[in-house]
Amino acid sequence: MMTLDDFEIHDISAFPVVRFFPASLPEGYALRWEEEMNALIAQPEPFVVLLGNAEVAQETHQDRKRRTLWLKRNRDALARACKGMVGVQPNAAKRLVMQTQSAALAGLFNVPLRIVASVEEAERLGRVFLSE
Repeated sequence: MMTLDDFEIHDISAFPVVRFFPASLPEGYALRWEEEMNALIAQPEPFVVLLGNAEVAQETHQDRKRRTLWLKRNRDALARACKGMVGVQPNAAKRLVMQTQSAALAGLFNVPLRIVASVEEAERLGRVFLSE
């Protein structure tokens, strides 16, 4: 069982609201991300994930690929544990593109995924997902 101090990539201080708002993502971070996600889906309590603006973080292709493969492999367990994911994108044009992409991803990973303009809006929607 991981404790609050064990999490480096995800902020679980407000669990069941989990925040993934990296300022930067060092190359190779996806292994740590996987360990933390494995711990999260093993929790008995459902959770939501709030996602920060990914453009800021500059994720490498290999890390993105590794995360995508984990999401595919763990699709069913993630769907049972994670009630939703909410991404934040303040730019309206980019948000529209991401909303279109997120519809396909939500179906692929079987977890509701929404893109909103602000952290406050993400917090509200995350709480709605948890209450459903």
